[in-house]
Amino acid sequence: MIIEHMLIVFLLFYLLQISVMVFSVRRLRDFKDPSLHPLVSVVIAARNEEQHLAACLESVLRQSYDPALFEVVVVNDHSSDKTEEICSRFEANHTNVRHINAKESSRLRGKTNALDQGIAEARGEIILITDADCTVPPTWIASTAQRFASGVGIVGGLTIQRATNWFGGMQSLDWVFLLGLAASTISLRVPLSTIGNNLSFRKSAYYGVGGYQNLPFSVTEDFVLFQAIVKTRVWDYLCPIDPEVLVTSQPCENWRDLLRQKHRWGKGGLDMRLSGLMVMVVGFGYNALLVLSLLSGGFGWFLGGLGFKAAADYTFLRAVLRRLQRLELLRYFAAFEIYFITYVLLLPFVVFFGGRVVWKGRSY
Repeated sequence: MIIEHMLIVFLLFYLLQISVMVFSVRRLRDFKDPSLHPLVSVVIAARNEEQHLAACLESVLRQSYDPALFEVVVVNDHSSDKTEEICSRFEANHTNVRHINAKESSRLRGKTNALDQGIAEARGEIILITDADCTVPPTWIASTAQRFASGVGIVGGLTIQRATNWFGGMQSLDWVFLLGLAASTISLRVPLSTIGNNLSFRKSAYYGVGGYQNLPFSVTEDFVLFQAIVKTRVWDYLCPIDPEVLVTSQPCENWRDLLRQKHRWGKGGLDMRLSGLMVMVVGFGYNALLVLSLLSGGFGWFLGGLGFKAAADYTFLRAVLRRLQRLELLRYFAAFEIYFITYVLLLPFVVFFGGRVVWKGRSY
């Protein structure tokens, strides 16, 4: 009965967490000022992105925001394909597009090096970051810029995956769950993290913490920067759940790439604040107890616990997707739930025994 008693305790904690998250999503702390029209620089680091970069740039340039008030700075991060050729073509055809080739740095590595050089070249006070394999809605720049009222230093955003089958769909719901969690905690002023392919900040806030030059290296550079700006207590922060700023990314094509992505995220999340670690402990503990109850012959306990968990997860995802106007993604919920339980249990072992992080052909 020890397992069953522990299962009940962890279930109560899990349901409490989900309830708080749903409450926060439904009453999200968010505000916009339509009168704000700052100069904006969109910075994109691109490494061997010939398949996706053109679509990304076309979406960024197809904005409702005045073209005179935004520029696009693309940083070619030592690509060996046609990425630079695509950059040059867009630069020749659009006056507000520039590209630079990243130089080697003795201090920075990988994407942080490329982003730091792009931000240094940017003219805007507001920096918007996305990835070269993403596309953005026409309202992305305008609606994000309107969040930068006086005192706001950094604004996160949500990203979904293109979902044309169950494999992409379960990844998309995974991102919605994790980023919905991030947005809900940010709304409650318990900021855990955000994602770097839909991130914006004041250039002054970036250099106020010394930029990437002054921050410890991490394979999740977005997490480190977000935490550094928040910890200054100088700037306010937001993470809207809004279709106007919803970015769409390419899903991992196979299990190997997906495992590498989770490995990288897990490694980067080792520096998570205590509140974030407690959320992870509750999730891991509850899933582990579900499996243990099944292995110990408690099939009824397993089914009951699984049913409560699925209902809670579905309720939270529905609350986030309703705000994003993307409820159709719930068709992939069954695949997501199986995948979610599996990787939550496996992730600690992948992080601690998975070796070096492999990302974009580089090893860290």
